[in-house]
Amino acid sequence: MVSRGLKEYLQIDLLQVHVITAIRTQGRFGKGQGQEYTEAYVIEYWRPGFTKWYRWKNIQGKEILTGNINTYSEVENILQPIIFASKIRLYPYSQYDRTVCLRVEVVGCIWDVNHTQAY
Repeated sequence: MVSRGLKEYLQIDLLQVHVITAIRTQGRFGKGQGQEYTEAYVIEYWRPGFTKWYRWKNIQGKEILTGNINTYSEVENILQPIIFASKIRLYPYSQYDRTVCLRVEVVGCIWDVNHTQAY
């Protein structure tokens, strides 16, 4: 069960620093059984040199991203500002206690720090 407490998360290790420009999410269709999707979520990220995880916020200071409204549609959130990270965590968020399922696609590319460009 998840709620506003932000205790459960899905962590993705990208193995090296990437430029992350968007996040796509979906729930679990499960042949129409249940309503398991994530209505909203929060992102934290980490990269070498950090001493802690940082919470992503958009340029207006908002940190909660809109998730899904059903079990099958994909929702894409374009990240502004973009994230430079080797690991990210997605914390499902809900105003009320609920069971969630979360499928995630991270959109971006590898960041080459030696040439200061993305590939």
